[in-house]
Amino acid sequence: MSANTKIRIKGTNFLVIFDSKTKGHKVITITRQVANGIITYAKSRHPYEMILILQGKNTRDHTVIDRLVIPPFSESGPFSSGFRMLDLPNDLSYIGTAHSHPGGSNRPSLEDLNHFYGAVSIIISHPYEDETIGAFDRNGNALELKIVDSL
Repeated sequence: MSANTKIRIKGTNFLVIFDSKTKGHKVITITRQVANGIITYAKSRHPYEMILILQGKNTRDHTVIDRLVIPPFSESGPFSSGFRMLDLPNDLSYIGTAHSHPGGSNRPSLEDLNHFYGAVSIIISHPYEDETIGAFDRNGNALELKIVDSL
C-alpha cells in the first residue's frame, strides 16, 4: 500500500494514512551534579526508597535534566515512596521523577508505571552507582541515558 491509501468499506470511502516515520529514539541527558544528587540521596535513605522530582527541558527526541527537587511532604518506606501532586507548586519545568529501588532491580514495577509522572522516570538500584541508574518512559521502555559534566 502507498502512504495514502483509499479503502472502501460498506459503501463509504475512508482515507487511511500510514505514517512511514519510525518512532524517534529518545535520549535522556542528566548532569553529573544531578546524577551525584540522585546517588547521594538514595544512599542516605537506604534501606528505604527515596523520591525526587526532575527539572529540566523536554522535547520529542531529547530530555535534559539539570535540577532536582525534594517533593514536600513525601513519604517513603522499604517498598514504596510517593508524594501528593496537590502539594507541588505549579511549575512547568517538572518533567519527571527519580526514585530508588533498594532491592537491586532498576526496572519499573507495575506500581511505578501506574503512578508515572511527567515524561521520564529515573530509577536507581542498590548499590547506587552510575551503572545502576536507568531511565524509562511511561510504558516501561528503557531510554538511552547520558551523564554529562556540563551542558
